[in-house]
Amino acid sequence: MKIVKYEKVGKNKYKVYLENGDTLILYEDIILKYELLITKEIDDIELIEKENIKYELYDKVLGFISKRIRCESEIRKYLQKYTSDLKYIDNIIDKLYQNKLLDNELYIKSFIHDKINFTNDGPIKIKKNLEDLKFDSFLIDDMLIEFNSKIQNEKINNYIEKNLKSNTKSLYVFKQKMLINLINLGYYKENIISVLDKINFNDSEERDKEIDKLRNKYSKKYQGRELEYFIKRKLYEKGFRD
Repeated sequence: MKIVKYEKVGKNKYKVYLENGDTLILYEDIILKYELLITKEIDDIELIEKENIKYELYDKVLGFISKRIRCESEIRKYLQKYTSDLKYIDNIIDKLYQNKLLDNELYIKSFIHDKINFTNDGPIKIKKNLEDLKFDSFLIDDMLIEFNSKIQNEKINNYIEKNLKSNTKSLYVFKQKMLINLINLGYYKENIISVLDKINFNDSEERDKEIDKLRNKYSKKYQGRELEYFIKRKLYEKGFRD
């Protein structure tokens, strides 16, 4: 099929007008690869269109990874929105690795660095997040060495101190809550306990408030020693100790 003319329609893209009135949007690399500027003729339109799709998908991926660093599983998921052809996807992934646009170690290191500096996530949670992205467990462990015990303990302590400012519970209840929260955030239990053991505060003010609240609420139901015993039992249940 004869090519009538070319018209540039974007970066590295041309609108190609054919003698039968059809038009194609082709990437510059395709035009050069098949020497279309020289021959001014397309012998196999279907082949050209298939080849062009590869360049189009690759171009989309370049836009996708330009916003922030991506990993292979994220790119595969992104490409699956546009094609079900695994060969196309594999070819693009290979090309990205060849062009140094995919780097697993760099991604993991950047991921861990961001989690340490901008979140409260602990090493267990970070490792799980990375495993969900299909990274090798041993590679993750190597990179997680950066998140050493000293940094973990500092982050645990900062989290506890921040929550302590708004605490209205007993020392015992507060510590139990912090233990559960920090385990859920992905810190090792022994690290959490070692920091919590150093945390101490006087919860007598909270205890007095709780006594007043219980006395006001139950003074009509209980009196005398029975009321005092009831209050003492409730205080114990809430974690207050003499």
